[in-house]
Amino acid sequence: MISFDLECTAGHRFEGIFKDYSSFDEQLRNGLITCPICDSTSIKRLYTGCSIQAKPSQPELKSKAVPNIFEVLRAFETYVKENFENVGKDFSEVSRAMYYGLEEEKNIYGESTHEEVSELREEGINVFALPDIDKLEN
Repeated sequence: MISFDLECTAGHRFEGIFKDYSSFDEQLRNGLITCPICDSTSIKRLYTGCSIQAKPSQPELKSKAVPNIFEVLRAFETYVKENFENVGKDFSEVSRAMYYGLEEEKNIYGESTHEEVSELREEGINVFALPDIDKLEN
């Protein structure tokens, strides 16, 4: 089975799933593929970047491993822990104090509930919740 992103002449985008490329080609040639929105049979296949697998042209690029998402998140977490101050469970209070000018602004991290993060965002305080990588990975 293969999946293609398709588009009609009206600009409606949709996905089509076919047995193989020749099935797609035959159905397209015979006008059997229709837009689910406007029923147009004038369809074209969209080429997406993820369907292109480029090989590195330089030998040194071949030896570098691409990190997985957990490695990237761990690196980000390490950076935060090394460059930000941990305010622990006082994260919401310290964030508010800095936002309202009651405390000097600095890079901080700490603990808060989903509800507290939502409240901070509603007040206009930009915060970013870091996932617990150990829980995600296991």
